[in-house]
Order: sequence, then structure tokens, then C-alpha cells
Amino acid sequence: MEGARVRYAEAYRVRHLEAQEAAWRHATRLTEYVSAVRTRIEAMPPGKARTEAEAWISWAADTVERLDPLETPPQLPDIPEPRADDLKPFLGHWSPYGP
Repeated sequence: MEGARVRYAEAYRVRHLEAQEAAWRHATRLTEYVSAVRTRIEAMPPGKARTEAEAWISWAADTVERLDPLETPPQLPDIPEPRADDLKPFLGHWSPYGP
């Protein structure tokens, strides 16, 4: 059971890592988009449309910053206490409920 708990914790950390990488890629794509929009806005003539677009770009840039997992120092996730069913994939032919 202890070995299954160790493998469960490692698998949980890997899933967390993969989620962080996906969030980073998403934030990176959004950053590129916001940058492209910013370039377009800078070419707009002064006026209401540009002012509204600048407000949107400010909001979008702030939002992307919050979505980017690299904006905070990385840390190991807290591993939740596994339920018996969580351990099944790590036990081979053994049952998590006992013999």
C-alpha cells in the first residue's frame, strides 16, 4: 500500500506539472494575441474607438498576467489523501480494500 501511495503522489505531481505547462502555453498564446492587438491599437487614430480598445487591452493584459503560472514561484502541490479507488491503478492485481 505504501508503494501505491508513493506512485499515486508522483502521478498527482505529474498531472499538476502537465496542467501548469498547459496553462503556460495558453497564457503565452494569449500574450502574443494581446501584443498583436496592441500593435493594431497603436495605429488607430485618437478617439472613442481607440480609447475603448486601450481599456480592453489593459484588461486583457492584466487577465493574461493572472493566468500565467510563471507569475508566481513554482511549488510542489499538496497531495490529497488518496481514496481506495485512487490507489487501484497503482496496486497491480492487489485490492485497496484488503485481501
